[in-house]
Amino acid sequence: MRVVAVIPARYESSRFPGKPLTDIKGKTMIRRIFEQVSTCPDIDEVLVATDDVRIFEEARSFDAKVVMTSPECRSGTDRVAQAIRGRTADAVINVQGDQVVLDTAALSEVSRELRQGFPMVTVAARAQPEEYHDPNCVKVVCDLRGYALYFSRAPIPYERSRDGIEPWKHIGIYGFSKETLERFTSLAPTPLELAESLEQLRAMENGIPIKVIFATGEFLEINTPQDKERILQTWDSF
Repeated sequence: MRVVAVIPARYESSRFPGKPLTDIKGKTMIRRIFEQVSTCPDIDEVLVATDDVRIFEEARSFDAKVVMTSPECRSGTDRVAQAIRGRTADAVINVQGDQVVLDTAALSEVSRELRQGFPMVTVAARAQPEEYHDPNCVKVVCDLRGYALYFSRAPIPYERSRDGIEPWKHIGIYGFSKETLERFTSLAPTPLELAESLEQLRAMENGIPIKVIFATGEFLEINTPQDKERILQTWDSF
């Protein structure tokens, strides 16, 4: 089975325009992400998918494989699906273009689960106390087999009794079989997806099971200039 990782990167961002090209200790963010993903031994190919010539040229400068995609893509997942059209791939991993630090061991687990035949796989990590009530931190609850039951910006599960319950936050890495990715991107947005603004709920509302990998490594994402400054202050500890 051939597993391809795609990093969708767009220049326009309401919170941080030009984010993929921002400098992180001497390297652009898109380069740092690409280099980390490229070290994963369970991924056969890594692509950058963008709609902006500036990001395209930057990716080419460090010898990344890069694909130009339409600016009309409504989401990163749509950009990923467009990028792999015509390429040889049995499974695809969407690595968000803001994951400036990621746990490559978890990435390997996602790849291995896809090779085992799971149609869709994602990643979760332990939520910190300050993240539990933060709507920008997406929470996930799972069944006893490790399949997602629900994702929400709200604090789930409810805190009436937390004995034996670990709160988990969702990490925006998605693995799909190629067929599942094609099906997912052909589906219309669903009510829960629109209510929570979480596209993974579209899969659940259409009966696509999502296997969750519970990661123990570090994940850091940059969504705003403030996130960047906060991370740079402690960068040497990572």
